[in-house]
Amino acid sequence: MKHPQVVVYEGDGRLAQLLRQPLRACRWVLREPRQREVCLRLLRGGGPTVFVLKLGVNLEQELPLLDRAQALAHGARTVVVGDLQNEPLANLAWDLGASFVLFPPMPHDWLPDLVSRLMQSIVAGTHREARVTLPPRSLAPTEAAQKIPSGP
Repeated sequence: MKHPQVVVYEGDGRLAQLLRQPLRACRWVLREPRQREVCLRLLRGGGPTVFVLKLGVNLEQELPLLDRAQALAHGARTVVVGDLQNEPLANLAWDLGASFVLFPPMPHDWLPDLVSRLMQSIVAGTHREARVTLPPRSLAPTEAAQKIPSGP
């Protein structure tokens, strides 16, 4: 089995910085490709993978990358992150196959826990829905848990 990796595609490095220490503690590899083709090559490589994609800088490149990543990395889980509350964009990310969409009012500091839970579901070979329990401040305040598909 290949070593678990988290691939973060973003422009400013802030999400990778949030993940660096928790991933090091788990001995998971953090990859920060800056080019689309390098990112796709990492995702194509297989093994337990969580792909974190930051949306908002260049949607014309980011959304096709999300679509392509879903086609290439069948066992990977994808977290799409946005800085601004944008329900249509969040819904599009869900439609394109994201495992979880993290847009305001949900804070970015939930990302390490989300990535950890998704990776654990991959490593454990879970083929049912994994549940990630979120604090009550989620987009659906009446539901404290969001479902995350864990694969085929």
